[in-house]
Amino acid sequence: MALSDTRLDAQAAFVARRLLAEGAVSSASPAEVRRAVAAVLAFDRDRERKLDDEVKALLAQNAAAIRGAGADHSEMFRKAKKLLADKKKIPL
Repeated sequence: MALSDTRLDAQAAFVARRLLAEGAVSSASPAEVRRAVAAVLAFDRDRERKLDDEVKALLAQNAAAIRGAGADHSEMFRKAKKLLADKKKIPL
């Protein structure tokens, strides 16, 4: 979920409005709910970016073997990211 800050804020506002409208949360301050949702989204975004960086480093270390096997880099990235996410128990 590699969101820009602007997109993240827009999605946080949308989710906060839905949560309040459906009565899933109650708060005197809708802005407080929006900030809480934005914090969670930012945490997830940053965690996924770190995971992407780890996968890139792992693939860079094994680039010769990947090229030698004739594997597709994007497919290897997806598989490595899923395996690493499962290992670290990060939902994608």
